[in-house]
Parts: sequence; C-alpha cells; structure tokens
Amino acid sequence: MAIVIRVLKANHGDCILVTHEGPSGVFNLLIDGGTSSTFRYGPRQRYKGALCETLDELKDKGQSVDLVILTHIDDDHIHGLIKAFEKPGYLAQMVKSIWFNSSRLITRHFNVPEIPGNNIELDGDSPETSVKQGKDLEELLDEIGCARAPLVMARQVYEVGPFKLKVLSPDRRQLEKLLHKWPADEDSGETSAHDNDYHLSLSDIWSDDKFESDSSIYNGSSIAFILEADGKSMLFLGDAHDEVVANNLRLSGCSEVNKLKLDLVKLSHHGSQYNTSSDFLSLLDSPVYIISTDGSKHGLPNKRTIARIIKSTNSKVIFNYGHVIAPLLLAHEVEGYSSRLEVLGDEIRF
Repeated sequence: MAIVIRVLKANHGDCILVTHEGPSGVFNLLIDGGTSSTFRYGPRQRYKGALCETLDELKDKGQSVDLVILTHIDDDHIHGLIKAFEKPGYLAQMVKSIWFNSSRLITRHFNVPEIPGNNIELDGDSPETSVKQGKDLEELLDEIGCARAPLVMARQVYEVGPFKLKVLSPDRRQLEKLLHKWPADEDSGETSAHDNDYHLSLSDIWSDDKFESDSSIYNGSSIAFILEADGKSMLFLGDAHDEVVANNLRLSGCSEVNKLKLDLVKLSHHGSQYNTSSDFLSLLDSPVYIISTDGSKHGLPNKRTIARIIKSTNSKVIFNYGHVIAPLLLAHEVEGYSSRLEVLGDEIRF
C-alpha cells in the first residue's frame, strides 16, 4: 500500500493530487485546480498545464478522480477545475464525487433565497466543448450524476474510500458571511515579488512579531481538513483562517502539550503571514510544512511565516517551486537556515 501526494505546479494557486494505492484498487483525491492555466494555457489554450497532464496520466491508467474537494471560490483554487469540467473528456467524464460549498447549498442550508448571480457559469462558446451555453457547474454535476456532499462544515467526519476526513473549517459563521452577491475576481495579477518582506532579517522578525489575522471572507470559508489513512495523518488547509482551525483543534483536545501528530501540513494561503501564527504552530507536530506558490503574487510566501516555522519547530519547509527559496534568506542567514528549506520533488510517497 502507498499514499502519494503530488503538489502540482499551479502558479500562485493550489492543486494537489492525493492517491491511495491499496489492495482494493486506486483512489484519487484532487484538492483544488489552481488557476486556469494550471489546466491549459497559451493561444487558444494550446498547451497543457500540470492539471491537464496529470488527468491525462490518470486516463491512460484507466483511473478516475474519486473525489474532488474545491476548498473555496477564489480564482487560484477554482478556475483550473472549471476549465477541466468544460473540456470534453476530462472531469465531466472522470469525477465521481465532489465537495463544493456552493452558493446554492449555503442559501438552502440557511433557508434564505438563492442568489443566482453566484452560480459558477461554464463557457459554452467554444466549438470544442459539448457544454451548452448558460449551463452552470451544479447543473452539470447533476447531469453527470456526480455525488455531492452536503454543506461541509467544521467538526464533521467523513469516511470516503480508504480515507477518513476530519473537517476543521469553515465554521457556521464563516459560511453565513457568504450570504450576499459574490464579487467577480478583479485581481490584475500584477502584484509581484518585490512587494514582500524579504529584506527583513529573521532576527528582526523574531524580535517584533505580532500576528494579524486574514480578513478575507472568502478565505475564511475555505474547507480545511485532516486526512487519515494507513496510519498516516496529513493536514490540508486551503486558505483557511488560522484562528478557526486552531480553535477546532483545541476543541478536539490538542494543546501545546498534546500536539496533533502529522506527517505533513499543506500551509494555508500560500504561506501568508496572516494565516499561520506561532500559536497555531504550537499545536502541531509535523516534520514537513508545504507551501504551494510560484511567488508571483502578493509577495507570498511571507518571510514572517518562514521565520515562525523556523523558530517554533524543527521542521522543514518544502516548496513546489524551487526559485522561491533563495530570496527568503539574507546572505548571513544562508549557512544557518538553508537546510530547513527544500524544493519538493515530483511526489511525496508514504
């Protein structure tokens, strides 16, 4: 038996494939889909991105995507999935079940009128797609008979295939904040690595480190969960809010003296300083923290997050883009701390 984790190159987003290989067969869990170019990019989407190539590999092996978890609605998590649903022969034909806290599920749960403007529309203009114009994602999921989870919320536990999933986010109050018209993604994508905190030394950060929490409503709605199988335990945080996850860990009995033992943690929000506090890290015992980003947006990962991990743990921080590492350390810090930062290989295998 084996568990294989592939953190795909999803630009500044998240796209993770977790595969369980067992005596009863293979189970594939896809967490998010990255940006649109994670699926295809270039003129007329001529070139295959990491998600498209990975789905092609699964098809060649005769495998399906047994569960898709869309953590939340931000473009760098959802758009690659949308493109993979639009393209014939991919997710519409491959997916068996999905977790997706859609606007329709949320409004029905809170017994308020639906907000049609929040439906995820699929592009039907391309002659390459069989998806009719005006169809939304939920209509397609119904049409293909894709199994749907009910509204996913903290403190739920699911057993899916070989996996047990313990949900840590979102709480009810985070979902209530989505009961309005969701804005279109207006991010120009121009924010780049020069808008970062890499000029600060680790010692300067440690001497004056105050945690400020992420204020994004949409990040706060992110699904975060512990994934367990074969004696292994992994924490996938999407872009979830630090305090929500930490509070639910404490409610489950975790503390500074009774840490949650994990085999890896996929950090929240691409290593943002607003989503990983020292208090949160004090609840965890993991040898590896993974950051998914190419460093092209919002100055992420923040050096302040790296500094907290270095100070609070003995763990390594692993990146899915190697070029992100060098700028994080000043010249005098390289000798002492470069061994704590590594580039991820093609996969992690347990």
